[in-house]
Amino acid sequence: MNQSARTLNPNEKTNINHAVDFLVPYVHSIVEVSSEVDVSIELFKENLVNLHFTLDSEDRGRIEASARHNKFNFSLLYTGTRSFVLKICGYDDFDGFIYMETNKGMNIHDDMNSGNELVSNQIVKQFLKLYKSPYLVTDIYKRFIINGESFI
Repeated sequence: MNQSARTLNPNEKTNINHAVDFLVPYVHSIVEVSSEVDVSIELFKENLVNLHFTLDSEDRGRIEASARHNKFNFSLLYTGTRSFVLKICGYDDFDGFIYMETNKGMNIHDDMNSGNELVSNQIVKQFLKLYKSPYLVTDIYKRFIINGESFI
């Protein structure tokens, strides 16, 4: 059986590029805030709110926060200075993209059972290519931080 490989359509390419332009600086910002030393809990919470997170719960320095932006779900568990777990799951157009980072390192992959392997795989490749230091603070990210609105 001879099947041609599916390729990304122009809309998918544009959405992937916008998603990566958003994700790279946004993830860097979240990790930077979560990795700060000598930051008070109040300042940490303020920084999360400035990144358009919702504070879901707090108990003796343990903070759970979440956000839903640009077809990605973000969840953060912060258990103290430089101790955190950040998880990002794509949905809708980006279903299958899964990213997890802790203070010990990161794990990123595309879920082969999502039915959206081509798109999620492209996001993974582009994200890994650009997620290094120094990274670009994109206009897409700046608009998001200023307006707090999803655009994809």
